[in-house]
Amino acid sequence: MKKITFLLAICFAFQSSIFSQTTAVPNADFEQFLITFTSITGPLDGFIDNAEAAAVTGTLNLGGSAPYNAIDDFTGIEALTGISELVITYNSAVTSLDISANSSLTVLNVEGSTSLSSIVTGANTSLSELRMPGAPASSIDVSANSGLTLLDARFSGLTTLDLSNNSLFVDLQCRNSLLTELDMRNGNNANVTQFNSDFNGSLTCIFVDDASAAYLATWSKDANSTFVNDEAECNLLSVDTVEQLVFSMYPNPVKNTVYVNSNTTNSEMSVYDITGKVMLNKQLELGENTIDVSSLSSGVYLARFITENNVQTKKLIVE
Repeated sequence: MKKITFLLAICFAFQSSIFSQTTAVPNADFEQFLITFTSITGPLDGFIDNAEAAAVTGTLNLGGSAPYNAIDDFTGIEALTGISELVITYNSAVTSLDISANSSLTVLNVEGSTSLSSIVTGANTSLSELRMPGAPASSIDVSANSGLTLLDARFSGLTTLDLSNNSLFVDLQCRNSLLTELDMRNGNNANVTQFNSDFNGSLTCIFVDDASAAYLATWSKDANSTFVNDEAECNLLSVDTVEQLVFSMYPNPVKNTVYVNSNTTNSEMSVYDITGKVMLNKQLELGENTIDVSSLSSGVYLARFITENNVQTKKLIVE
């Protein structure tokens, strides 16, 4: 009996040793990509060797071509600790991505990944560029990414963004997003080379290092937005400044027809795709308006409601 127990213990230890040297990759297309395009040898069995994975360096590009642009699960990416750039573009299947273990990663590009609602960057201090135009994630925590210098979130679903801990940050592109909160108070505003938060009609206050600084004249923002130093200044803005137009839009997601209720006359609705191309223009009347969107392909769009004095932006999902 003792011999059997001893043998079982040895087998269990041996099996545990094998599995501790590998990482699970549940998605077969992702594993096949790694075997085909990197030095990882396989076989295609749902696991990759940790030592082989760690030896992979440079750019991992899974954008563009089928079936790799339809991978919905990137579990196993955490084993590739040596890659410096990850490209997962125009992927409509992936909903979440965690790169917190990819400590060498400097560039993440998920442009056009229209279902990607969760991006976890963790405490990756090497991450310098994050490109997510068209991704629907409503918020992203980059507070521990001290090396971040650039964020491209045009036509994204971002509603809140806090860059106050990113002291190296110099380039923000977030036009045509859904921002309602933006904090740029990181002590480095004077060195910013690019800033564009235009067409964020619900963004009232942009918190900055110095609201009176001359360099802010080069920053592009929505007419409804005001540079402020702190929350107290934001709260003191006049009612006229913070007044928001009320447009209700339903159903959303939509298939063929969307209904828009407007509380004002002489307003207009424009629908943009994730590249910024205008796909539809419609003059709105006071009350309920019927909008035919059957010509639009399935995907995520931005609906921009415009009047003489105000702008409001909402996300529109076409099934």
